[in-house]
Amino acid sequence: MADTSKTHYVVCLNGGSSSIKVSVKSITSGEVGSVADFNCQGLGTSHGYIDAKYDGEKERYDTPMENHKLALHAITELIGERFPGLEVSAVGHRVVHGGTEFTSTSLIDGPDGKVQASIKKFSSLAPLHNPANLQIIEAALADPVFGSIPNAAIFDTQFHAGMPEYARLYAVPKEWIDTYGIQRYGFHGASYTYISRRFAELNKLSEEDTNIVIAHLGNGCSMAKVVGGRGADTTMGTTPLEGLVMGTRSGDIDPGALELMAHNLDTDIEGIVKILNKESGLFGLYGKDIKEMHIIRMAAMDGDKEAELVIEVAAYRAAKYFSGYLGTMENPRGIVFTGGIGENEGYFRRKVLAHMKLYSWDINEQSIDVRNEEAIVAESRTIPGLQAWVIPTDEEKVFALEAFQFVQE
Repeated sequence: MADTSKTHYVVCLNGGSSSIKVSVKSITSGEVGSVADFNCQGLGTSHGYIDAKYDGEKERYDTPMENHKLALHAITELIGERFPGLEVSAVGHRVVHGGTEFTSTSLIDGPDGKVQASIKKFSSLAPLHNPANLQIIEAALADPVFGSIPNAAIFDTQFHAGMPEYARLYAVPKEWIDTYGIQRYGFHGASYTYISRRFAELNKLSEEDTNIVIAHLGNGCSMAKVVGGRGADTTMGTTPLEGLVMGTRSGDIDPGALELMAHNLDTDIEGIVKILNKESGLFGLYGKDIKEMHIIRMAAMDGDKEAELVIEVAAYRAAKYFSGYLGTMENPRGIVFTGGIGENEGYFRRKVLAHMKLYSWDINEQSIDVRNEEAIVAESRTIPGLQAWVIPTDEEKVFALEAFQFVQE
């Protein structure tokens, strides 16, 4: 085991097909600190660049990066130049879909190992994410610095792996479940892990008493019912398309409408799902090539009725899930807003709470509009002790601690 009294450094990798977010974390006696953050954009283009942040100061490097391998090599050079002598102990990789095989963080066991093969196998369930995650893993293993230390895969789905079967299963032919893996998996697991732990710390609760509902609201949005500190239900399903209204994703929709629209648009199911993933949600409903909640909110505050309606649709959907999950839970302790929208959009939080009629929320006017700060924003008049919180998430802290467990000295 590693000596936990000395400072270790872990690099956390979270990326897509043409970008990688990299965070360097320090770990000393279980405490996690932030050393540097990098955002590599424009991979495979002639106008790639790296945004870096050190101690709150930002710098930009124009660095054409043909692929993930060259991007990671550029990062190791920047780390070496900025922090000479810093030795990285482990690498943590965010992987979106772990299917049924991964219920906890796994050590990545080489270029032809089981973990990579499984990530590839589950790519059909997360075609926008898993292939990119796999490219980053392969690039890290080929890197002379990152490839010589433990690399760990942290799966979005692992937080939800213990869901009871009645929450996990769809009412579809059993063959779909057994043969093709059609069931509820859930995502945003690292965020839910962090928020569950942090809520327990803030309220001095044991894990067993941590019964909460968390809304992770960003461009992608989901919600999790947490019972005893563990995932008990969640809004996203086999893929990240189900559930809440998102930036460009529709969330819940009648499947019968898909056949109708395939006929109307003279396309196939693949074409319809592409529209539901990339041209729906806030973007599609508002219809003005805008997917950002804060822009739509500003328009609503300026009197734009269409913008107001879009927000109401998204808020009501969130309120329904909050209310439904709370109603199936014994001794609920709270609800939590997190993610870019959840942490920063008081206007949206007000609307969600207003739709939860049964809970009669008393809004805290001093904190409801807080941005990126921990705060209690409302308390229920009908359920004593039930509070609404804002807690900024820290997924990279979870990635770092999960990867650090594989460090040996």
